[in-house]
This record gives sequence, C-alpha cells and structure tokens, in this order.
Amino acid sequence: MDAELWLGLFGAVLAVVGLYYAWRAQGQAAVAESRAAFVKERNALRQRFGALSETAADMHVRARPSLERIGGTSLLWEPAMHPPTPVPLSAVTVEWRDTPAPVSPPLLRAARRHLPKETKTKPYERYSTAMEALARPTLFEDRPSFRLTGADWSRPGNPRLSFGTARYFDLIDQNEAVAHELAAATRRAPGRVPAWRTVPMRRLLAEDPLSLAGRVVLPSVGTLTLRRTPEGRATFFLLYREAGQVATGEGTYGPIPAGMVQPASFSPLAHRQDLDLWRTIMREYNEELLGAPEAKGDGGTEVDYAQPPYSLLDAALDDGSLRVWCLGMALEPLNLAVCLLTVAVFEAETFDTIFAEAVERNEEGIVVCGARTNGTITGLPLDAVSIGTLPRDRLSSPAAGLLDLALLHRDLLLAEPSGAGGTRDSR
Repeated sequence: MDAELWLGLFGAVLAVVGLYYAWRAQGQAAVAESRAAFVKERNALRQRFGALSETAADMHVRARPSLERIGGTSLLWEPAMHPPTPVPLSAVTVEWRDTPAPVSPPLLRAARRHLPKETKTKPYERYSTAMEALARPTLFEDRPSFRLTGADWSRPGNPRLSFGTARYFDLIDQNEAVAHELAAATRRAPGRVPAWRTVPMRRLLAEDPLSLAGRVVLPSVGTLTLRRTPEGRATFFLLYREAGQVATGEGTYGPIPAGMVQPASFSPLAHRQDLDLWRTIMREYNEELLGAPEAKGDGGTEVDYAQPPYSLLDAALDDGSLRVWCLGMALEPLNLAVCLLTVAVFEAETFDTIFAEAVERNEEGIVVCGARTNGTITGLPLDAVSIGTLPRDRLSSPAAGLLDLALLHRDLLLAEPSGAGGTRDSR
C-alpha cells in the first residue's frame, strides 16, 4: 500500500512538473509570437510606406478641413503653419521657452496598444524599448533634443519659433507608435481607410494633429539643396535612407540634408549655441554630404563653427553665393512628425568647392546625386520631367513636398543673387 501511495504521489508530482513546463513553454511561445508579429509589422510599415502615407493624409484632411496637401504630395500643412511665400532663414526668430512637457494619459495608453510582450505577463513599457530590443537600427540613441513649444507664422517678415527640452525617444514613442497603429489597422484591407475607432492614438490627435499643448513635438529640418548654374538652371540631391540604418523613414528617399533640431554636444553651452536652424543645417551638410561622424560631443566637446566646412558655408552666406529660404513647417501624415521646410540655393562654383569631396554613402544611406564627373556631383535636374521619374511611393513626404514647392517658387528661388545672403543667424 505504501508503495502504491508513493507511486501515486510521484505520478502527481510528475504531472504537476509536466503542466508547469507546458505552461512555461506556452508562455515562451506566446512571447516569441508577439515579438515576431511586432517585427513583421515594422517591416510591413516600411514596405507599405507610400500607401500608408496616402491613407493617413486622406484621414487627416477629412478630419481637419484647414489641413491641405502640398501639391500632389501627402505632406500636410495649413495657413497657420507657413508664410505666404518663402522667407530668408534669417527672418525666422528662434528663442528658448521651456515649459513642462505635455502628458496625455489616454495617448500613452493608446501608444502601448501594439507593444509586444517583454515577458509572458508584461508588455514592453515603451515603443522605443521594444524597438531597441527587437528591431534596433544602427543609428539609435536617446539624445537630448529641442521640443517645439510655440510657432507663430502670422508675421511673414518675422516668424517666431520657441523651443524647450526633450529626448529623442520621446519622438520614437509617439511617432513610430502612431504609424505602427495604422499599419496594423489596415493589414487585412490595405486599400481601405480604417474606422477611427481602430486607430485610437491617431483619433486622439485627429482634431489637432500638431497639438503642441497635447503632445511632445520634436521637429526636424528638411533642406532641399539646389545647385544653381550661371544660366539659372538648377539640380537637386536626395538621400536614400537605408533599412536597418535609421530609426525613421527606412527605405525612403529624403531631402539632403535633414536632421533633428538637437544640441551637438552634452555641453551646457550647446543648448545655447546650437539652438539655431542654420547651425543644424550646417552640421547635417558636414555629416551627410561630407561623411563626417555625427556631431555628438559625448565628452562635452562643442562644435567649432569657425573651422571648415562651417566657415566656408558661413562665408558663402555672406557673399551671396548661398541663399537659404524657409517655407514654413508641415506634418508628415503617417507618423505625424513635424518638419521645418527649407531650401538652400548654392551657386554652382561655390557648391563644387565646398563639396568637392562629397561622399557616395554616409551613416544613414546613399547620396543620390546623378552622375559624378571627376568626383564632382552635379545632381538631378529640377524640372517636372526629372521629378516625375522618381519613385513617388518611396519619396518621403518632406522630399516630395519640398520638390513641389521648389517648382512652385522656382522663379524666386533661382533669381540672380543680389548680394549677401544674410541668413547666418536664425535666433
């Protein structure tokens, strides 16, 4: 009898152990499945970029009638987001006005809706955490950034932008989450506009997608670079943002240069000297066309703007062989990112001198520049025919919008230079 009892108890223990390991395996399978689905959705987000951007643009234009597409593109803006015509970058006043970052619990809850499981009982806390663990691109670092706290474009002669503090992953946690949400909602019916109830995060921002008081907005600066010949014709350049290299806009053609409005080092002085749109653009030129490492200043080392290529770019502004225009700001509909739109017009000789050693590839992707002649890049013709040959479904919203606006304002942008550009200081 005792032997039978012990055998029964042993069998019960084996059964419990078997159930535990079965439960554990089932939990591990559920975690693996959740993580794989997250990665698959991110891949679909990249592959369906063009169609998703069009769907998002349609949704927001219908929800907010004041929003309109820029030309035939998916890039959105409204009259309160831009001056009537391009203004010199020097006309834009940039000021420091830090305020407490807005916190929206409903937005935070909605942003976690599609996060995968970190363990069998707990999802990842933030989109950036899941992305870093499961789909980390090469360039992915939570660096200090400048948050847009105010924008006044009502005075064409003196638009004003104000900025405060933030971190780069604040952008990832919002922008990538809202794009992911739309990709998931349209998975089964890619060509159909989804019901707003299926995209709760986007629905919270439908009435005012800019919503500086309701969400954290970290703007980028997208610059269309034009090389102007003595005959008044122009060419342009793009950057193909390679998949696996960048955190946003993977597999798309974007303007070159483009980058976040960020301090270039951890030095306290950087928050003062780098809150400057022109310096942001200059640093991106150095990185994206000349191949310099990204300006980080981890040890507190500040950028020396008195050295080339910065000194050469500043000199070109002073003598008028470079002119930089600001066209306003706009919304990328898929991820609701805010982009400040600028156009830099170089006289060909100046461009060829400064960028004589332009790279073919940088840390973010491939420089699209047309044919090279003895190392010199000349660009793609700025005309409707040339632009029409570009893969529109792979053009980023800022690139497409800037090209349409450049054609619209071509006479102004390509006018014979009349003297100093006067666009050095945007503060």
